[in-house]
Amino acid sequence: MSLFKEIEPYVDYVHSIRKLKNYLSFDMKFSAKWVIPKQLVDGDVIPFDISEPDFKGISFVSQIEEDKVNSVLDKISKIIKINKDREMKERLFKNYVEKLKKTFETTDIEKLQNLYFDFDEETNLADYVEIEPEPKIVELVGEREEEG
Repeated sequence: MSLFKEIEPYVDYVHSIRKLKNYLSFDMKFSAKWVIPKQLVDGDVIPFDISEPDFKGISFVSQIEEDKVNSVLDKISKIIKINKDREMKERLFKNYVEKLKKTFETTDIEKLQNLYFDFDEETNLADYVEIEPEPKIVELVGEREEEG
């Protein structure tokens, strides 16, 4: 097993990796538009200033134990996947809206009345991302509203 293969999925998002006594801190740099599902956030996540307006920094801290480090890396992987999927869905949505707009502009009403969308029965969007069926998505930690 090579270290490069282990960290390759995270390289574009790593700001730094630090050792703090018996802990590892994975300081990640994510798009300011990205969100983190609440179920992936626990007490070991700390925001930090990245000094870049389009990005947010968040540190994932873990004890230096194999299972705990793997758990943190799993959370980071899920956050990346969720947000990359969201970005792709937004691009697809914009593309299809444009296609539909052109279709409606150039197609007669009789044909449009027969327009429908069909998805494979095997496609189950609820299983696509490993999160609760109705996840409570929040912006990155530190962006929560103050409770009064």
